[in-house]
Amino acid sequence: MADISGRRVGRQYRQNTHARNTRNYYDGIDGNTVRQLNAVPKRREQEVPGQRPRRRPERQPASMPGIDLVSFIFMFCALCAVMFVAFAYIHTQNQVRSMKKEVVAMQAEIEEQQEKNSIKYNEIIASTDLAEIYKRATKKLHMVMADGNKVYKYKNKKSDMVKQYADVPGSGD
Repeated sequence: MADISGRRVGRQYRQNTHARNTRNYYDGIDGNTVRQLNAVPKRREQEVPGQRPRRRPERQPASMPGIDLVSFIFMFCALCAVMFVAFAYIHTQNQVRSMKKEVVAMQAEIEEQQEKNSIKYNEIIASTDLAEIYKRATKKLHMVMADGNKVYKYKNKKSDMVKQYADVPGSGD
């Protein structure tokens, strides 16, 4: 036991001090080990290298099974097929892109041509004078304006004979 000051009191104090004074450390039991004077350690036997017993078997590296020829050829053919399909897809995509560009260029060219044609058409329409055409047709060429469904016949001065090389279609002779 210990009092407030921390000193040992009573029987415990006396036992510890008595044991220290009377005990010789060299010829008695000190704890659970016995001390021996001039103790020589046992000689170790030298082991022959390579014959040392092993506690655990030596670890073998994990063996990876090899790939046989048939599997290799199959994998190679599959890889070639995949690469062929990939390149064909990329080539097709490239062709589609270039055709789209060509279509856009052609559409722009068509629009440009249509605009030029409409401008030329408007110029032609603006340059033709229907009154002038009527004058030339009636005075110079002696044409007559038809009334309704009237058909005017004229006489051919060169010849009255007509040559027929085949039957007229739709005639019921």
